[in-house]
Amino acid sequence: MKPKVAIVILAAGASSRMGVPKQLMPWGNDSLLNHVISTASTLGLQLHIILGAHGETIRKEIPKINNVHPHINPQWKEGIGSSIAFAISTLKNLKLDGVLFLLGDQPFVSADYLKEIITHFEKDTSEIIVSEFHGNLGVPALFSSEYFNELSTLHADIGAKLIIKKHQKKVLKLNAEPHVRDIDTLEDYQKAHQVMFGK
Repeated sequence: MKPKVAIVILAAGASSRMGVPKQLMPWGNDSLLNHVISTASTLGLQLHIILGAHGETIRKEIPKINNVHPHINPQWKEGIGSSIAFAISTLKNLKLDGVLFLLGDQPFVSADYLKEIITHFEKDTSEIIVSEFHGNLGVPALFSSEYFNELSTLHADIGAKLIIKKHQKKVLKLNAEPHVRDIDTLEDYQKAHQVMFGK
């Protein structure tokens, strides 16, 4: 029997360096966030979107399709750790074996890469599977339910890096160089858009 996994897209940030809500920036025929949602939804798993800044505005733009559930983290200003903890708390009654986290501004992450992460998890459901890029470890990352209690206590803007470091013997690193690209500023967005669409 396959482990029960849900996908969580973290999209609560204020996009302060962008100047406008990054989640709604155009990407192809859709928005940046909706493109990521579309990619993740092809896996057929429950999909939860954690919103914060501009939450109600963004929620109205999210497609109303089965298995896509937007939530607004009231403590989003505390940072990404708060949104991870909020997600774990929100999903605690689903009896999940693992949660796969990715960001709402990761349009280069492919469905095949997400499937690769889940395939590795199916082989060892006690693992933490993380993406390695530019010498860093981060999301997309899949955490076994063994680590939910620790994830639920996160706060501030440090994410789950301390948990990954603490349990490094259980961490599997996957090369994510083609899939992860920072889109924090308007210049980042324009460069990424050009790489994807040539304009």
